[in-house]
Amino acid sequence: MARLLIWLVVAGGLLGLFYKIATRGGMERESARVRETALAKGLPPSPAAVAPAPASDTGGAIGHGLSFALSNAPATEPKVAQLSCDGEPVPKDRPQGRSCNPVQGDSSCRVVMPIACFRSSGAARPPHADADFYKGWTHGQLGATQPVMGALLKGEPAASARCEAELGAGWRMAEFHDGGGAGLQGERGPGLRPDSRYWVYINDQRGNCWNSAT
Repeated sequence: MARLLIWLVVAGGLLGLFYKIATRGGMERESARVRETALAKGLPPSPAAVAPAPASDTGGAIGHGLSFALSNAPATEPKVAQLSCDGEPVPKDRPQGRSCNPVQGDSSCRVVMPIACFRSSGAARPPHADADFYKGWTHGQLGATQPVMGALLKGEPAASARCEAELGAGWRMAEFHDGGGAGLQGERGPGLRPDSRYWVYINDQRGNCWNSAT
């Protein structure tokens, strides 16, 4: 009798194990079927089917980056664009007064804004363009990309690649000193508008989204 009871217990345990395995396999097959059906219908997959974003997409702590904005170019030179530290709108996060902050960065890298781009063309400065050193003539064109979150810019080469991909060969991210410092003047290219600031990088300070301290 004792042997019979032991055999029944073991048999019951095995049956339970087989049931769990069969049920789990069925649930996994059903889950896969639901995801495939949703994708076929153009519906978003369930959260379980979405892979988590790689940690490198955020680059760890979110710092601050440098930004310029359009300032008023002389009315006699409508084809000239001026980008400067003190253009409007002013930086909101960490400005120096109402101006940019090239040492620490002035705009949170969580902000989404266009990249200021530059292409050298050898263009001569128009006669009526502003001759101020801090709005130096770049001998080229100024343009901008579509808006991008600063934290996604992992370095100047990556940002310049966006300029070239969107605007064409020869374009790169504009640098703080391209016009002498604190401002840029050049021929007006595509993408610039008066209601935005633009990501600009600086090559001798930690004021960029990829190397700012905080």
